[in-house]
Amino acid sequence: MRSENEQLADELIGEAVLSLLKEHGPLSKQSLLRRLRDMEASEKDDRRRAVIAEIIAEVSARSTPFAQRKKARQQRDLDGLKSEQNDNVFPLFGRGKPGGNKNIH
Repeated sequence: MRSENEQLADELIGEAVLSLLKEHGPLSKQSLLRRLRDMEASEKDDRRRAVIAEIIAEVSARSTPFAQRKKARQQRDLDGLKSEQNDNVFPLFGRGKPGGNKNIH
């Protein structure tokens, strides 16, 4: 059996999502968090405000699969860039120092 707080949390999330849908705004994690923060700021009931704060913390802590893939891709790109930076110097006149005791200048 679900607790009263879990039921209230579901209702509050539903309210937030419905309000976003009615406004024809984007439905994303960020927009949901903004709406929940607005709801928390205007909520007068202590219990509801506390549950909204818990929802915000849980939603904020969860990383979506898309976000995880994006982070992994960014790390791969960064690793590739570092590798390219190490390999971007090419000698123009052979490898290493000039041979012999001849001075070029």
